[in-house]
Amino acid sequence: MQHNRPVRIVKRDQRARAEQTPQATTAEGGTAKTSERELKAVVAGWVREHRQQAEQYRRAVTSMLRERGLRPSIA
Repeated sequence: MQHNRPVRIVKRDQRARAEQTPQATTAEGGTAKTSERELKAVVAGWVREHRQQAEQYRRAVTSMLRERGLRPSIA
């Protein structure tokens, strides 16, 4: 007598990803290093943008306090 085997549905895209190993992607022209550089550049841009916005905020608050006749200690 045969045993009932569970049916496993594999989509085409999943099959292609399963056949492709992670080592194969890193061996092709150093894509891991390229993506790491891109990631570092993006994060560095975010940090630079945050610092610029913080500086602009500080200047705006300082000028607002000076207009009100207060002497901010941040200068």
